[in-house]
Amino acid sequence: MVPLVPYNTAGGVGTNGAMGVGAAPGVPASENVIPVVSNVDRDSERGSRDNVNEDGDLLNAADVSSADYDDLHYVLSAKEPSAVESVLRLISTEQPVQEASIQPESKLTLTKLKKMVAQELKWAHPAHEQLALQLIEDMRNQYERELILEALVLWNGYSRQTRPTVKKTGSFCAAIEYLLSEEYGFNVSKDELAVKYEVTTATISRKVREMFNYIEEYGMGGETDELMILNSPGTAKDKAQALLYKAMEASSSKRRIQLAETALEMYSDSSDAYLILAEESDNESDARAYLKAGIAAGERELGELFFEKNKGDFWGLHETRPYIRICKSYAESCWFGGDAEEAAQILEHILELNTEDNTGARYLLAAVYLYSNQLKQAEQLLEKYGKGDAAAAFAYDQIILEYKKNGITSQLKMLYRVARGVNKHVPDYLLGLKRLPHNLPDFVGMGDSDEAIEYVIMHSRLWANVPDLLKWMLKQ
Repeated sequence: MVPLVPYNTAGGVGTNGAMGVGAAPGVPASENVIPVVSNVDRDSERGSRDNVNEDGDLLNAADVSSADYDDLHYVLSAKEPSAVESVLRLISTEQPVQEASIQPESKLTLTKLKKMVAQELKWAHPAHEQLALQLIEDMRNQYERELILEALVLWNGYSRQTRPTVKKTGSFCAAIEYLLSEEYGFNVSKDELAVKYEVTTATISRKVREMFNYIEEYGMGGETDELMILNSPGTAKDKAQALLYKAMEASSSKRRIQLAETALEMYSDSSDAYLILAEESDNESDARAYLKAGIAAGERELGELFFEKNKGDFWGLHETRPYIRICKSYAESCWFGGDAEEAAQILEHILELNTEDNTGARYLLAAVYLYSNQLKQAEQLLEKYGKGDAAAAFAYDQIILEYKKNGITSQLKMLYRVARGVNKHVPDYLLGLKRLPHNLPDFVGMGDSDEAIEYVIMHSRLWANVPDLLKWMLKQ
């Protein structure tokens, strides 16, 4: 995963003009990049203030308001335990296994299971789909339909991630059946399975270990829920959004990526799915590409007429929020990547669509204007949004505006006193007197240290551009 913000937490913005924040050691500020900085809660709050062996098997391996966003997906996290989840518990031994006798009466049929395999589940290779159908036939006379479903889910997830070459289907089927029969207390031995599937017990043991490794790496707790979502009523968009809620809850980066990719397979115009992929990307270039693709997806989804009709009032319409969020993340990526011009264009676009600026795009836009010496635009922006705005960003950016216009003046001293009154913590982080954390805070409050941390991180490139002003501040 790309680090949220690549900066040196040992210090602030150096008074010699080299950035201690936003820059890696020994790398000029202009060469440093940041891929994605995104936090839905923070935006909402700010807006208010605005691998092959002898067997031939490969061994390698829906939208709501920002304010309600996290609350809802936590509610959606509640689920009944599945057999595959119990397989995971066999590893951790954290919970006792369920008894097979308590399985509910089957509502599934073999026809439905085969339809799921052929139409609902995605497969990396046709051979994987054929093995799934074979698994149904091999288990149909001994196991309840729900347990067969668990077996299909396990195989689908495993095969999609590890991409195994299948020559002997029996080795995989035996391993899956062994795992699930162990879980439900059927006491089917490896010797019995070796005879049934015409493989060796050693092969079964090896496949069992490989599947355990997969479960440990990727996590399998949500796979059954994923299948339930895929087969539930609703549009492709609704199902994709439900998968994204699961992705937001997932602690594993690989699981988040898996769910986001599945969501895009179902609904290609999901901006939030692209945002998740950008956040989990390993490099800035890929992250930027995901963000741009997400913006294009949002534009397709909403349509040109929608933009014309609702320009200025976007945030009030919940369906626009994924688009606004990914635009802002792209602007932040451009800003930290050294493309101030592109960042300004996107931020201006956000303000045109949402004049109330619930996501706080104005604060970064002011920094971009000042950095680019567009002082008139910066002054107009501060005048338009500054009245009644108690954010530290505007207070400290006023200092830079005055300095760039008139140099060191008595007015500059007065503005510095006012800014310290708004948030006294900013100079300590800005001058390196206090160590910055590695990540942006989840929430900020007026005048608190979290607000100062966010301001210094987000405005570090701007302050590194005025070293003499930093020296002056150090003397105050």
